[in-house]
Amino acid sequence: MPRERPIQRLISLIAALMLVPSITLAQDSVSIMPQIDSSDAPITDPTLIGPTTEWQVCNETSYVVRTSSAFLRGGRMVAKGWDEVLPGRCITLITPQTGPRFLFAESLDLYQGGVREWKGTTPLCVAGEADFESDATEDCRLTNKTSREHFAVRPGEPVTRLVEPAEYGLERSIVAAQQRLLRDAGYDVSRIDGLAGRRTSRLLRQFRNDAGLDSGASEEALIRALMTAAANQQAAIGLEICNQSSATIWAAIATRDDTQWRSRGWWQATAGECARPLDIPLTDTQAHLFAIQEAPEGPDLRLQTSATSPTQFCIAEARFDALGNEMCLEQGYTIAAFRPVPTDMPGARVRLSDSDFAAPAPAGLRR
Repeated sequence: MPRERPIQRLISLIAALMLVPSITLAQDSVSIMPQIDSSDAPITDPTLIGPTTEWQVCNETSYVVRTSSAFLRGGRMVAKGWDEVLPGRCITLITPQTGPRFLFAESLDLYQGGVREWKGTTPLCVAGEADFESDATEDCRLTNKTSREHFAVRPGEPVTRLVEPAEYGLERSIVAAQQRLLRDAGYDVSRIDGLAGRRTSRLLRQFRNDAGLDSGASEEALIRALMTAAANQQAAIGLEICNQSSATIWAAIATRDDTQWRSRGWWQATAGECARPLDIPLTDTQAHLFAIQEAPEGPDLRLQTSATSPTQFCIAEARFDALGNEMCLEQGYTIAAFRPVPTDMPGARVRLSDSDFAAPAPAGLRR
Protein backbone atom coordinates (compact mmCIF):
# COMPACT_ATOMS: atom_id res chain seq x y z
CA MET A 1 0.00 0.00 0.00
CA PRO A 2 1.17 3.53 -0.56
CA ARG A 3 2.86 5.29 2.35
CA GLU A 4 3.58 8.98 2.90
CA ARG A 5 6.97 10.17 1.63
CA PRO A 6 9.22 11.82 4.24
CA ILE A 7 10.63 15.32 3.83
CA GLN A 8 13.80 14.86 1.81
CA ARG A 9 16.69 17.24 1.43
CA LEU A 10 14.52 20.24 2.37
CA ILE A 11 17.28 22.11 4.17
CA SER A 12 19.75 21.72 1.29
CA LEU A 13 17.07 22.69 -1.21
CA ILE A 14 16.31 25.87 0.74
CA ALA A 15 19.99 26.76 0.78
CA ALA A 16 20.28 26.14 -2.95
CA LEU A 17 17.31 28.35 -3.71
CA MET A 18 18.89 31.22 -1.84
CA LEU A 19 22.02 30.96 -3.99
CA VAL A 20 20.62 30.64 -7.51
CA PRO A 21 18.40 33.10 -9.41
CA SER A 22 16.06 30.51 -10.89
CA ILE A 23 15.34 26.79 -11.08
CA THR A 24 13.53 24.48 -13.46
CA LEU A 25 9.96 23.73 -12.44
CA ALA A 26 8.13 20.45 -12.92
CA GLN A 27 5.03 19.62 -14.99
CA ASP A 28 2.92 22.68 -15.87
CA SER A 29 4.44 25.96 -16.98
CA VAL A 30 5.01 28.59 -14.30
CA SER A 31 6.45 31.95 -15.33
CA ILE A 32 6.61 35.67 -14.70
CA MET A 33 4.06 38.10 -16.13
CA PRO A 34 3.38 41.83 -15.66
CA GLN A 35 1.56 43.04 -12.56
CA ILE A 36 -2.17 42.28 -12.74
CA ASP A 37 -4.96 44.24 -11.09
CA SER A 38 -7.51 41.41 -10.86
CA SER A 39 -6.33 40.06 -7.50
CA ASP A 40 -8.36 39.68 -4.35
CA ALA A 41 -7.37 41.44 -1.12
CA PRO A 42 -3.85 40.47 0.04
CA ILE A 43 -3.64 37.48 2.36
CA THR A 44 -1.50 38.68 5.27
CA ASP A 45 0.31 36.71 7.95
CA PRO A 46 1.37 38.21 11.31
CA THR A 47 4.15 35.63 11.70
CA LEU A 48 6.27 37.06 8.88
CA ILE A 49 9.65 38.43 9.91
CA GLY A 50 11.51 41.26 8.18
CA PRO A 51 10.69 43.12 4.93
CA THR A 52 7.75 41.71 2.98
CA THR A 53 6.46 41.92 -0.57
CA GLU A 54 3.35 40.97 -2.54
CA TRP A 55 3.32 37.70 -4.46
CA GLN A 56 0.46 37.10 -6.88
CA VAL A 57 -0.73 33.63 -7.88
CA CYS A 58 -2.86 33.87 -11.02
CA ASN A 59 -5.14 31.20 -12.44
CA GLU A 60 -5.03 31.16 -16.24
CA THR A 61 -6.53 27.67 -16.51
CA SER A 62 -10.02 26.41 -17.27
CA TYR A 63 -10.32 24.95 -13.76
CA VAL A 64 -11.26 26.35 -10.38
CA VAL A 65 -8.20 25.52 -8.30
CA ARG A 66 -7.09 25.57 -4.70
CA THR A 67 -3.52 26.29 -3.69
CA SER A 68 -1.10 25.52 -0.89
CA SER A 69 1.78 27.94 -0.43
CA ALA A 70 4.91 27.53 1.65
CA PHE A 71 7.53 30.05 2.73
CA LEU A 72 9.30 31.19 5.90
CA ARG A 73 6.75 32.04 8.57
CA GLY A 74 8.05 32.81 12.05
CA GLY A 75 11.49 31.61 10.95
CA ARG A 76 10.13 28.19 9.93
CA MET A 77 9.16 26.78 6.54
CA VAL A 78 5.37 26.47 6.85
CA ALA A 79 2.79 25.39 4.27
CA LYS A 80 -0.72 26.85 4.46
CA GLY A 81 -3.91 26.32 2.47
CA TRP A 82 -6.34 26.07 1.00
CA ASP A 83 -6.75 29.29 -1.03
CA GLU A 84 -9.33 29.07 -3.81
CA VAL A 85 -8.52 30.83 -7.10
CA LEU A 86 -11.22 31.22 -9.74
CA PRO A 87 -10.24 31.17 -13.44
CA GLY A 88 -9.13 34.58 -14.62
CA ARG A 89 -8.43 35.75 -11.08
CA CYS A 90 -5.36 36.19 -8.88
CA ILE A 91 -4.74 36.01 -5.17
CA THR A 92 -2.11 38.12 -3.44
CA LEU A 93 0.07 36.63 -0.71
CA ILE A 94 2.28 38.75 1.53
CA THR A 95 5.64 36.99 1.69
CA PRO A 96 9.20 37.72 2.80
CA GLN A 97 11.13 39.70 0.19
CA THR A 98 13.78 37.00 0.03
CA GLY A 99 13.88 33.32 0.82
CA PRO A 100 12.44 30.17 -0.74
CA ARG A 101 8.83 29.76 -1.83
CA PHE A 102 6.86 26.68 -2.79
CA LEU A 103 3.44 26.25 -4.36
CA PHE A 104 1.04 23.41 -5.07
CA ALA A 105 -2.28 23.69 -6.89
CA GLU A 106 -5.03 21.25 -7.79
CA SER A 107 -8.41 21.51 -9.44
CA LEU A 108 -11.51 21.00 -7.34
CA ASP A 109 -12.94 17.48 -7.44
CA LEU A 110 -16.11 18.45 -9.30
CA TYR A 111 -14.61 17.87 -12.77
CA GLN A 112 -14.90 14.72 -14.83
CA GLY A 113 -11.62 13.00 -15.55
CA GLY A 114 -10.09 13.45 -12.11
CA VAL A 115 -8.19 16.12 -10.22
CA ARG A 116 -5.55 18.04 -12.19
CA GLU A 117 -2.37 18.99 -10.32
CA TRP A 118 0.31 21.64 -10.72
CA LYS A 119 3.17 20.20 -8.72
CA GLY A 120 6.89 19.76 -8.34
CA THR A 121 9.21 17.57 -6.27
CA THR A 122 9.14 18.95 -2.71
CA PRO A 123 6.75 16.96 -0.46
CA LEU A 124 4.90 18.97 2.19
CA CYS A 125 1.92 18.03 4.34
CA VAL A 126 -1.60 19.20 3.47
CA ALA A 127 -5.04 18.48 4.89
CA GLY A 128 -7.81 16.90 2.87
CA GLU A 129 -10.78 19.26 2.75
CA ALA A 130 -10.10 21.60 5.67
CA ASP A 131 -7.86 24.64 5.85
CA PHE A 132 -4.50 23.73 7.32
CA GLU A 133 -1.05 24.81 8.43
CA SER A 134 1.88 22.41 8.49
CA ASP A 135 5.54 22.61 9.43
CA ALA A 136 8.02 21.28 6.86
CA THR A 137 9.41 18.85 9.45
CA GLU A 138 6.02 17.25 10.19
CA ASP A 139 5.33 13.58 9.71
CA CYS A 140 2.14 13.69 7.64
CA ARG A 141 0.88 10.38 8.99
CA LEU A 142 1.14 11.50 12.62
CA THR A 143 -0.89 14.67 11.97
CA ASN A 144 -3.60 13.04 9.86
CA LYS A 145 -2.42 14.82 6.72
CA THR A 146 -1.26 13.69 3.30
CA SER A 147 1.77 14.70 1.25
CA ARG A 148 1.65 16.86 -1.88
CA GLU A 149 4.67 17.65 -4.04
CA HIS A 150 5.07 21.43 -4.19
CA PHE A 151 7.09 23.17 -6.89
CA ALA A 152 9.76 25.75 -6.11
CA VAL A 153 9.18 29.37 -7.13
CA ARG A 154 12.07 31.71 -7.81
CA PRO A 155 12.68 33.92 -4.76
CA GLY A 156 11.27 37.39 -5.30
CA GLU A 157 9.14 36.41 -8.30
CA PRO A 158 6.23 38.91 -8.29
CA VAL A 159 3.64 36.84 -10.20
CA THR A 160 3.28 33.09 -10.71
CA ARG A 161 0.86 31.86 -13.34
CA LEU A 162 -0.91 28.50 -13.36
CA VAL A 163 -1.44 27.62 -17.01
CA GLU A 164 -2.46 24.83 -19.36
CA PRO A 165 -0.93 23.89 -22.72
CA ALA A 166 -3.68 25.90 -24.45
CA GLU A 167 -2.32 29.13 -22.88
CA TYR A 168 -5.71 30.80 -22.42
CA GLY A 169 -4.50 33.89 -20.58
CA LEU A 170 -6.61 35.56 -17.90
CA GLU A 171 -9.54 36.65 -20.08
CA ARG A 172 -9.95 33.51 -22.18
CA SER A 173 -9.57 31.30 -19.11
CA ILE A 174 -12.91 32.64 -17.82
CA VAL A 175 -14.73 31.51 -20.97
CA ALA A 176 -12.81 28.22 -21.03
CA ALA A 177 -13.87 27.58 -17.43
CA GLN A 178 -17.51 28.23 -18.33
CA GLN A 179 -17.24 25.82 -21.25
CA ARG A 180 -15.64 23.10 -19.12
CA LEU A 181 -18.23 23.43 -16.35
CA LEU A 182 -21.07 23.43 -18.89
CA ARG A 183 -19.75 20.19 -20.36
CA ASP A 184 -19.29 18.57 -16.96
CA ALA A 185 -22.81 19.68 -16.00
CA GLY A 186 -24.19 17.69 -18.95
CA TYR A 187 -24.43 20.32 -21.69
CA ASP A 188 -23.29 19.58 -25.24
CA VAL A 189 -20.01 21.49 -25.41
CA SER A 190 -17.92 20.35 -28.35
CA ARG A 191 -14.73 22.31 -27.67
CA ILE A 192 -13.02 24.05 -24.76
CA ASP A 193 -11.15 26.87 -26.47
CA GLY A 194 -11.88 29.96 -24.38
CA LEU A 195 -13.66 31.68 -27.30
CA ALA A 196 -17.11 33.11 -26.62
CA GLY A 197 -18.78 31.98 -29.84
CA ARG A 198 -22.46 31.65 -30.65
CA ARG A 199 -22.66 28.07 -29.41
CA THR A 200 -21.15 28.91 -26.03
CA SER A 201 -23.41 31.96 -25.66
CA ARG A 202 -26.48 29.87 -26.49
CA LEU A 203 -25.56 27.19 -23.97
CA LEU A 204 -24.92 29.78 -21.27
CA ARG A 205 -28.36 31.31 -21.90
CA GLN A 206 -29.87 27.83 -21.68
CA PHE A 207 -28.05 27.15 -18.42
CA ARG A 208 -29.14 30.46 -16.89
CA ASN A 209 -32.72 29.58 -17.75
CA ASP A 210 -32.42 26.01 -16.43
CA ALA A 211 -30.80 27.18 -13.20
CA GLY A 212 -33.18 30.09 -12.70
CA LEU A 213 -30.22 32.47 -12.77
CA ASP A 214 -30.99 36.11 -13.49
CA SER A 215 -29.51 37.43 -16.73
CA GLY A 216 -27.87 40.23 -14.77
CA ALA A 217 -26.09 37.88 -12.35
CA SER A 218 -22.38 38.53 -11.94
CA GLU A 219 -19.66 36.50 -13.61
CA GLU A 220 -18.74 34.94 -10.26
CA ALA A 221 -22.39 34.04 -9.55
CA LEU A 222 -22.51 32.27 -12.92
CA ILE A 223 -19.32 30.32 -12.20
CA ARG A 224 -20.63 29.33 -8.74
CA ALA A 225 -23.91 28.11 -10.23
CA LEU A 226 -22.01 26.14 -12.88
CA MET A 227 -19.79 24.61 -10.17
CA THR A 228 -22.88 23.43 -8.28
CA ALA A 229 -24.41 21.95 -11.42
CA ALA A 230 -21.18 20.14 -12.33
CA ALA A 231 -20.82 18.77 -8.80
CA ASN A 232 -24.41 17.48 -8.87
CA GLN A 233 -23.76 15.81 -12.21
CA GLN A 234 -20.54 14.32 -10.88
CA ALA A 235 -22.33 12.79 -7.91
CA ALA A 236 -24.60 10.85 -10.27
CA ILE A 237 -21.83 9.20 -12.31
CA GLY A 238 -18.76 7.08 -11.73
CA LEU A 239 -17.95 4.51 -9.07
CA GLU A 240 -18.11 5.07 -5.32
CA ILE A 241 -16.82 2.43 -2.90
CA CYS A 242 -18.15 2.64 0.65
CA ASN A 243 -16.37 0.81 3.43
CA GLN A 244 -18.88 -0.78 5.80
CA SER A 245 -16.28 -3.19 7.18
CA SER A 246 -14.39 -2.99 10.45
CA ALA A 247 -10.98 -2.03 8.99
CA THR A 248 -9.39 0.18 6.37
CA ILE A 249 -9.64 -1.01 2.77
CA TRP A 250 -7.61 -0.19 -0.32
CA ALA A 251 -9.34 -0.39 -3.70
CA ALA A 252 -8.16 -0.86 -7.28
CA ILE A 253 -10.17 -0.65 -10.48
CA ALA A 254 -9.85 -1.95 -14.02
CA THR A 255 -11.58 -0.41 -17.04
CA ARG A 256 -11.55 -0.99 -20.77
CA ASP A 257 -10.77 1.90 -23.10
CA ASP A 258 -11.35 1.07 -26.77
CA THR A 259 -9.46 -2.22 -27.10
CA GLN A 260 -7.14 -2.03 -24.08
CA TRP A 261 -7.58 -2.83 -20.40
CA ARG A 262 -6.15 -0.58 -17.72
CA SER A 263 -5.86 -1.35 -13.99
CA ARG A 264 -5.08 1.28 -11.34
CA GLY A 265 -4.74 1.56 -7.57
CA TRP A 266 -4.86 2.35 -4.72
CA TRP A 267 -7.73 4.32 -3.19
CA GLN A 268 -8.02 4.29 0.60
CA ALA A 269 -11.31 4.17 2.54
CA THR A 270 -11.22 3.92 6.31
CA ALA A 271 -14.09 2.23 8.15
CA GLY A 272 -17.30 4.17 7.57
CA GLU A 273 -15.87 6.25 4.71
CA CYS A 274 -16.20 6.12 0.91
CA ALA A 275 -13.69 6.45 -1.92
CA ARG A 276 -14.39 7.50 -5.50
CA PRO A 277 -11.89 5.85 -7.84
CA LEU A 278 -13.83 6.51 -11.05
CA ASP A 279 -15.50 9.82 -11.89
CA ILE A 280 -16.65 9.23 -15.46
CA PRO A 281 -19.88 7.54 -16.61
CA LEU A 282 -19.64 3.78 -16.02
CA THR A 283 -21.45 2.82 -19.22
CA ASP A 284 -19.10 1.18 -21.74
CA THR A 285 -16.19 1.04 -19.25
CA GLN A 286 -16.63 -2.67 -18.35
CA ALA A 287 -15.41 -1.65 -14.89
CA HIS A 288 -14.06 -4.24 -12.43
CA LEU A 289 -13.15 -3.84 -8.77
CA PHE A 290 -10.55 -5.32 -6.43
CA ALA A 291 -9.91 -4.44 -2.78
CA ILE A 292 -7.73 -5.39 0.16
CA GLN A 293 -8.79 -5.13 3.79
CA GLU A 294 -6.05 -4.38 6.31
CA ALA A 295 -5.55 -7.04 8.98
CA PRO A 296 -3.93 -6.22 12.35
CA GLU A 297 -2.04 -9.50 12.22
CA GLY A 298 -1.26 -11.89 9.43
CA PRO A 299 -1.98 -11.44 5.72
CA ASP A 300 -4.37 -8.72 4.61
CA LEU A 301 -7.73 -9.97 3.34
CA ARG A 302 -8.77 -9.92 -0.30
CA LEU A 303 -12.07 -9.09 -1.93
CA GLN A 304 -13.90 -12.26 -2.90
CA THR A 305 -15.52 -12.79 -6.28
CA SER A 306 -18.33 -15.25 -6.98
CA ALA A 307 -17.46 -15.71 -10.66
CA THR A 308 -16.39 -19.22 -11.61
CA SER A 309 -13.81 -17.72 -13.98
CA PRO A 310 -12.98 -14.31 -12.51
CA THR A 311 -11.28 -11.71 -14.66
CA GLN A 312 -7.68 -11.21 -13.64
CA PHE A 313 -5.70 -7.99 -13.80
CA CYS A 314 -2.26 -6.69 -12.86
CA ILE A 315 -1.71 -5.07 -9.46
CA ALA A 316 1.31 -3.92 -7.45
CA GLU A 317 2.07 -3.31 -3.78
CA ALA A 318 2.57 0.44 -4.27
CA ARG A 319 0.49 2.84 -6.34
CA PHE A 320 0.28 1.55 -9.90
CA ASP A 321 -1.19 2.16 -13.35
CA ALA A 322 -0.90 -0.89 -15.58
CA LEU A 323 -1.93 -1.24 -19.22
CA GLY A 324 -3.23 -4.62 -20.37
CA ASN A 325 -4.08 -7.70 -18.33
CA GLU A 326 -1.62 -10.17 -19.78
CA MET A 327 1.98 -11.00 -18.86
CA CYS A 328 1.57 -9.33 -15.46
CA LEU A 329 4.29 -11.36 -13.76
CA GLU A 330 6.74 -10.68 -16.58
CA GLN A 331 6.20 -6.96 -16.07
CA GLY A 332 6.80 -7.14 -12.33
CA TYR A 333 3.14 -7.07 -11.26
CA THR A 334 1.05 -9.45 -9.17
CA ILE A 335 -2.18 -10.99 -10.49
CA ALA A 336 -5.54 -10.49 -8.74
CA ALA A 337 -9.10 -11.60 -9.47
CA PHE A 338 -11.37 -8.56 -9.89
CA ARG A 339 -15.12 -8.40 -9.34
CA PRO A 340 -17.28 -6.96 -12.17
CA VAL A 341 -19.19 -3.75 -11.43
CA PRO A 342 -22.70 -3.13 -12.84
CA THR A 343 -22.29 -0.69 -15.73
CA ASP A 344 -25.83 -0.43 -17.05
CA MET A 345 -26.18 2.95 -15.32
CA PRO A 346 -23.82 5.98 -15.40
CA GLY A 347 -23.10 5.66 -11.68
CA ALA A 348 -22.87 2.94 -9.04
CA ARG A 349 -22.15 2.68 -5.33
CA VAL A 350 -20.55 -0.51 -4.01
CA ARG A 351 -20.76 -1.22 -0.28
CA LEU A 352 -18.15 -3.59 1.14
CA SER A 353 -18.46 -5.34 4.51
CA ASP A 354 -16.34 -7.87 6.39
CA SER A 355 -18.14 -10.74 4.66
CA ASP A 356 -16.82 -9.55 1.27
CA PHE A 357 -13.22 -10.34 2.26
CA ALA A 358 -11.34 -13.58 2.81
CA ALA A 359 -7.78 -14.65 3.57
CA PRO A 360 -5.55 -14.90 0.48
CA ALA A 361 -3.60 -17.87 -0.72
CA PRO A 362 -0.13 -18.26 0.88
CA ALA A 363 1.43 -16.16 -1.88
CA GLY A 364 -1.09 -13.32 -1.45
CA LEU A 365 -0.22 -9.67 -1.77
CA ARG A 366 1.05 -7.86 1.30
CA ARG A 367 0.70 -4.12 1.68
